[in-house]
Amino acid sequence: MPTTTAVIGGGAIAKSHIDGYQKAGAEVKAVCDVSKEALEKMKAAYKIPVLTENVKDILNDKSIDAVSVCTPNAFHMEYTIQALEAGKHVICEKPMAMNAEQAQKMVDAAKKAKKILMLGHNHRFRPEVQKVKEMINEGKFGEIYHAKSAWIRRRGIPGMGGWFTTKSKSGGGPLIDIGIHIMDVTWYLMGMPKPVSISGMTYRKFGDIAKYVCSSMWAGPRKLDGVMDVEDFATALIRFEGGKTMSIEVSWAANRNQDDHVYIMGDKAGALLKMDGATTIFGEHDNMIVTEQVEFDKAPYKDRIAHFVDCVQGKAECICTGEHGLLDQKMLDAWYKSSEQGKEVAIN
Repeated sequence: MPTTTAVIGGGAIAKSHIDGYQKAGAEVKAVCDVSKEALEKMKAAYKIPVLTENVKDILNDKSIDAVSVCTPNAFHMEYTIQALEAGKHVICEKPMAMNAEQAQKMVDAAKKAKKILMLGHNHRFRPEVQKVKEMINEGKFGEIYHAKSAWIRRRGIPGMGGWFTTKSKSGGGPLIDIGIHIMDVTWYLMGMPKPVSISGMTYRKFGDIAKYVCSSMWAGPRKLDGVMDVEDFATALIRFEGGKTMSIEVSWAANRNQDDHVYIMGDKAGALLKMDGATTIFGEHDNMIVTEQVEFDKAPYKDRIAHFVDCVQGKAECICTGEHGLLDQKMLDAWYKSSEQGKEVAIN
């Protein structure tokens, strides 16, 4: 029997979940959103039996096996725990929660319910990431001792004045929005060593909503009477057990070129990964230094939704667990704390 699923939250990210479920052969039985407009768009785009403003219509439906939580960040904990307590497996969009305390409650709820809690870190499932991860696991890179990554947007503040730029609703700026992605995929490739401490800073230099200059703005037009109380740039050095380190930069707005990269450095080889799939391997062969541009077959690799369905069906072990999300959240919390205190802080 196909897995029966539902989606809580009907915004743009929900569409990737619905498309993923349908591609994986799962049934999408219901979508819930508090916005009638969002539900009307779902009705026009998909043939989904239940479109509802009441989340209980999903929670009380015993035929639904699994749920995607695609709401704004402030509601991730609430709906994830409700779904788990209702006996559903859950994939929650990033960031996991507003803070590590909330994330811990989500992990505890999954353990109590004996259900899967997966995080929707789609960058772990990029084909080039999976291939490089295989090479690292095979020992071809030797010991991974340092990584350097960045996701820089020159002008990319979303929906300025709306929920994205309101800390009480989003939890933060680019660090929460895109930084979590680049930090998590870098940490994943490093082998997810235990984080020990972080020295981080955050900045807000483009916070005047009326004066902010951009060519376009996704997630809606700016709200001149709205709130912009989150960072627009963040940087950090994270230390891990065994002396491993990661340096990272992330921005929504900065006076520099747009950029994205992940450098992985091992004592036998290294790699540069770009979001367009371009991958460079740095190594040695026959006593010669070798730099190789490589391409990988994308066919063997599944996206996050197909992987989640496999996990629900008992066909795979989850590679992006709630426990991983909790450690991600602890690193984010410590990053903000380090910036506020102006010093390196421990990650407990």
